[in-house]
Amino acid sequence: MFDAILFVQLGSPEDATPKSVEKYLVEFLGDWHTLGNPPFFWNWLLKRIIAPKRSVKSACKYQEMVQKAGLGEMPLVYYTRRFAEGIASAVESRIAVRYAFEFGTKPSISDALQEFADFGKKKIRVVPLFPQRSLVTTVAVRDIAAACFQKFPQLSMDFVDGFALNPVWLEETFQNVLRHWNGISPIVFSFHGTPVAWAKKGDPYSRDCEAEFDWFRKKIREVSPNAEVLLSYQSRFGHGKWLGPFTTDVVAQIAQKQKEVLLVCPSFTAENLETLHEIDVELRNLFLAAGGQRFTRVSCLNDDANWVKRFAEEMMRENLGSPCEK
Repeated sequence: MFDAILFVQLGSPEDATPKSVEKYLVEFLGDWHTLGNPPFFWNWLLKRIIAPKRSVKSACKYQEMVQKAGLGEMPLVYYTRRFAEGIASAVESRIAVRYAFEFGTKPSISDALQEFADFGKKKIRVVPLFPQRSLVTTVAVRDIAAACFQKFPQLSMDFVDGFALNPVWLEETFQNVLRHWNGISPIVFSFHGTPVAWAKKGDPYSRDCEAEFDWFRKKIREVSPNAEVLLSYQSRFGHGKWLGPFTTDVVAQIAQKQKEVLLVCPSFTAENLETLHEIDVELRNLFLAAGGQRFTRVSCLNDDANWVKRFAEEMMRENLGSPCEK
């Protein structure tokens, strides 16, 4: 039986200054999982040109996001902490619960493992807070965590490899969609994009996204048989071919016809720059400029009390099985 749970999120700059954003970009984009073995000159280009140039513009977006969210800190950090605190409260003293980030801000995975070691814990259940499996999500967490575990030979890792088709995740997300939907708007499930080449090499991300989407579309059409439910991908990076259709194209087409849309971002359990700026600001502006009138996004589950309680119960199961099995 495991005696501790570690929830891992991607990470965030420590604050919204260009210096912190640059440090985060170097760590995140410099990790080979993020882009999948980029060319040998990538790190030089990243440190000398890309990160310094992008950090100033990105810092402005982070500043806008923090101000809009009104939380006094990065939303991803705030909601991850609140989520972990809620899980800890739900499991009481039976299991030690901590959270960590892969890149940027603290605590790091090593920080959390040090605490577990100090507490005399032995078997740690590591849960990446990414529903879908991928090189850039669950594989990255597993590899980084495994390297950190080597520093603590007294600790062993029990790894949860995604939960895209876990019934608690699906049902809580579905109920959240229904709370936001007016029964009329087309619903776009927009997942974070990855390169098509990854899927061709066997990366399970697109399969997890499509399986999730099929489940949601079926459930929504049980409520409203004529509902328009669409799949798309956001956040392209670089010049290669990425998963499609692209969210920008799908939303622009909807704007010219139905005039209203509901966006769901099932790649994320907590609000972040991608949901609060790329979607809520940039995509909304695109939709309105294309003729749309009503743009609504379903909030992430964040620290929702029911989600936290049910997920805590799910994570306490000793024989969790494969969370991505139907």
